[in-house]
Amino acid sequence: MGKTKASFSGHDKFECKIDWITKGLNAFNKNNQIFNSANIEEGIETLGLGINMIKSLNHWMQVLGLIEKSNLTELGSTLLKRDPYLENSDTLWLLHWNIVKHQERATLYNIFFNTIYPHKFTREDILNQVTLWLEHEGIKLSLSTIKSDIDVFVRMYKNNVRQDINLNLFSELKLITEQASSTYALNINSATDISDNAFVYILIDYIDTLNNTASESISMDDIQRGKLSLQKSLCMGENTLYHKIHRLEQLTDGKLAYSEASGIRQIYISGSLNKTDLLHRIYE
Repeated sequence: MGKTKASFSGHDKFECKIDWITKGLNAFNKNNQIFNSANIEEGIETLGLGINMIKSLNHWMQVLGLIEKSNLTELGSTLLKRDPYLENSDTLWLLHWNIVKHQERATLYNIFFNTIYPHKFTREDILNQVTLWLEHEGIKLSLSTIKSDIDVFVRMYKNNVRQDINLNLFSELKLITEQASSTYALNINSATDISDNAFVYILIDYIDTLNNTASESISMDDIQRGKLSLQKSLCMGENTLYHKIHRLEQLTDGKLAYSEASGIRQIYISGSLNKTDLLHRIYE
């Protein structure tokens, strides 16, 4: 068995802001070397950010699946054309999914939603759980690095009801609410709605991520309780999940269909779906 890969850094202690993504997409589209250290002066002038913030933005653009090497990804190109200011909440769901699905890219985000998944928590609770996970995986990491990652994570997601405007990237999803005495709540089944089209796109990407594209079915047990759980990743209650699952046959022209027989619940795959087409359908 290979050693578990993990990443708890790269953001230079800066959480990603919505307007950063807008700036980053536009700048990278004009000059795909904008994040290169040799172009730092141009980057400062174009992006209006300091050196460390530019490094952080480069990190987030990669982790969120918007750029890959010297190219915009399909998602990056689509957002630039269809939703450059991230006004569609489905855009935030797609970016959230991209960051939680890869354990090796943004480990805290992956294990928070798929392993820890607390209803209520403090920063200290997360620190203790992450420390246990690292010990189990045989990974050594400084306490300061873990704490910094947790601070950035909380700031990027928390929805503070006392603030009228919050530019932190995932605040509008309302996945995490700040309560009294530095306590936070994970809003299972109370987050911002995700459209059927976005759900289907993420489901297909989930199947691809699990390398199940050649399979004829996928277990609901995997979707709900697997190491990478789609239900947990999207903070869905069971009723909300099954409401969407029962509509799959209609939403995919019969290419995906839910079935329950002899207590076995599965989604059957009878045809391929083009992810680019599914992505564009979200913004029609």
